Amino acid sequence: MTVWGLVLTLLVLPLALRATTVNAPQFDDLVSQADYVVRAKVTAVASEWQTDGDNTHIITKVTLAVSDVIKGTPPQPLVLQMLGGTVDGVTMRVEGAPRFNVGEEHIFFIHGNGTQFTPLVALMYGSYPVFADTKTGNTYVLRSNGMPLYSEQDVSLPMSKAGAKAQNAGAKPMSPEAFASKIRNSVNTSSSHANQQN
Repeated sequence: MTVWGLVLTLLVLPLALRATTVNAPQFDDLVSQADYVVRAKVTAVASEWQTDGDNTHIITKVTLAVSDVIKGTPPQPLVLQMLGGTVDGVTMRVEGAPRFNVGEEHIFFIHGNGTQFTPLVALMYGSYPVFADTKTGNTYVLRSNGMPLYSEQDVSLPMSKAGAKAQNAGAKPMSPEAFASKIRNSVNTSSSHANQQN
């Protein structure tokens, strides 16, 4: 193993351990923890070396084209900065952190972009791919494990594919519009409670 490989392994190891112990958030907590929530398409993914003081690591910048701002006021352009990626044959990965490809559409719950090792609330629980079913023409929301999202409350379920299939047999997956509506309702309810307390 090269010195760089050893350094990268030592950097990633604590992050990988943290990723495997992420607790699934309740839906309202997922919404409240996000600085902003957007529906957006990935238009570019680029990895590069970054140096912070004595530390050198790989980051990946994911550029998004926002089609719907569901919560907050995101910057324009919106570029997610995530720890990890591949540069010059060297790969650094954060276990549990989603990876994105150009052309994918997701609903993103974003927090601390540029200040945390991943800008997604609760790692894999902060990204929901939008899937277009070519057979039916319907569009619906998936979880990071590739399983359909049947209810906004399902965001707190473990990322077990078998359990999701059994629990939601015969149910209809949520459309991105329905999921966005539930998120907005949560934001409005939270704002109302905050106003009543003031």
